[in-house]
Amino acid sequence: MRIVQRALVTTALLLAASAGIAGAQSSSAARTDSRFGARAGLGITPDQFVVGASMTFGKAAGIFRVSPVAQLGLGDVTTFDINVDFLVRLLVENSSFGFYGGAAPTLVFGDNTEFGGTLIAGVAVPFFKDRTSAIEGRFGIGDVPDVRILLTVGL
Repeated sequence: MRIVQRALVTTALLLAASAGIAGAQSSSAARTDSRFGARAGLGITPDQFVVGASMTFGKAAGIFRVSPVAQLGLGDVTTFDINVDFLVRLLVENSSFGFYGGAAPTLVFGDNTEFGGTLIAGVAVPFFKDRTSAIEGRFGIGDVPDVRILLTVGL
C-alpha cells in the first residue's frame, strides 16, 4: 500500500513539473499541442506485458516535446514506473511519418524502488486515421527494465 501511495504522489509531482516546463516552452503566440496517449507492448528482462498512459506537451510545430509517462508491467515481476520523456522529433515533410528520440529519468516501483534512466527511439507510423501512433523502443540504464517495445497511440 505504501508503494502505491508513493507512486501516486510521484506521478502527481512529475505531472505538475511537466506542466510547468510545457508552460515555459509556450508563449501567447505559440499554440501548444497537448494530448493524452495510450501505450502497450512487451518488456524483456523482466519479461512483461506493459500498458501505460502519457501526456505530450510542446509546440505544434516544434521539434522538442516533454511527455510524462506512467507504465504498468505485468509478468515475471510486477512494476509500476514513471518517466518524464524529453524528446526530439523529426517529421517527414507532407507525411505522417517521422522519427524521434530522447531520454527520461525513470522511477520504478516494484519489489524495490529503483531509479535509473531510459533511452528512447521511435518511429511515428500512421496506423490509425486521425490518431498519432508510433512504434517505440525504450532501453533502460541502471536498475530499470532493460528493453521495452511499445505501440503508442494518441487519444
